[in-house]
Amino acid sequence: MKHFMPILIKFIVSFLILSFFLNQFAAISFLDILLTTVLLVTLSYFVVDDLVLPATNYTIAAAFDFVFNFGMIAFMVYILTNLSGGFLLPSAIAALTITVFEVFFHLYLVKSVFPDHPKKGKKRAAPMELQTEFSEELSVHEKKKRED
Repeated sequence: MKHFMPILIKFIVSFLILSFFLNQFAAISFLDILLTTVLLVTLSYFVVDDLVLPATNYTIAAAFDFVFNFGMIAFMVYILTNLSGGFLLPSAIAALTITVFEVFFHLYLVKSVFPDHPKKGKKRAAPMELQTEFSEELSVHEKKKRED
């Protein structure tokens, strides 16, 4: 239930951005934009926001978000329309706009959904450093021989 509100916010904003850029510049129908938004939001939330963001920082998550959004939007526009090459610029602009929104969305996610995310300035726990024990004797048999 804690994921419902973030997904709804992301869906509404992504749908508005995609409908503005793709409908005006690439002439894509309402249902194609709706399908693109559903797939984009679902995959982006569970891949980038749920897996990448808790494991990395904001910058890496935003960069990954841009690449993922651009690839998904361009792929869906290419599949759903008959445009040969005029869809890349609107897809890139839409992906960049969604990425700008995602920067603020990531702040919201870290504050409300992932409260245990490592904050800036805090260092993560060092990995366990394991060492072997050293002793004077190289083997147990040598010690027994000396005692005898």
